[in-house]
Amino acid sequence: MNNEFLYHKLLFINENLKRRNANEKNISRGQGRILAILKYKEGISTRELSEILNIKVPSVNETLNKLIKNGYIRKETSPEDKRVLLIYLTDKGKEYKFQKSKDIDIFDCLDENQKESFDECLNLISKELHERMKAENPEKYDEMLECRKEVLKKYFDCDITQSEWYQLLEKN
Repeated sequence: MNNEFLYHKLLFINENLKRRNANEKNISRGQGRILAILKYKEGISTRELSEILNIKVPSVNETLNKLIKNGYIRKETSPEDKRVLLIYLTDKGKEYKFQKSKDIDIFDCLDENQKESFDECLNLISKELHERMKAENPEKYDEMLECRKEVLKKYFDCDITQSEWYQLLEKN
């Protein structure tokens, strides 16, 4: 089997899934990520959102402005520091329902053995990507993982090292 063919087939499947599952309520993926975080924990600053999402503050602000314009969020001055704006969901934001993927049942065409084999293949590919990222820039890779651990612990009281996903990456 040709690797280039497999790679392009994977990209094709990904593009089709994104196209089919585009949100009908005009919420971009980035906007959805912010709404999901705010549904979990409101009253966080732009800087904190930037840290959680690992994107620059101007990009966060651009996305926040779209959410404000569409009535999903509001900003309020922090009572502790008047220079800081905290972000909250509006009623519309609180009522927003994330839709399940239209194609979540796409795997019904596979029997249980095929699903398990496919899962193993995805795990191997994911691990390989992480190994390549680590080999290309070990310091940046370790920094990225450490940053993720700190953000999850700091804002969500979660421990990434306990997750199945992290343990997969740590396996030899």
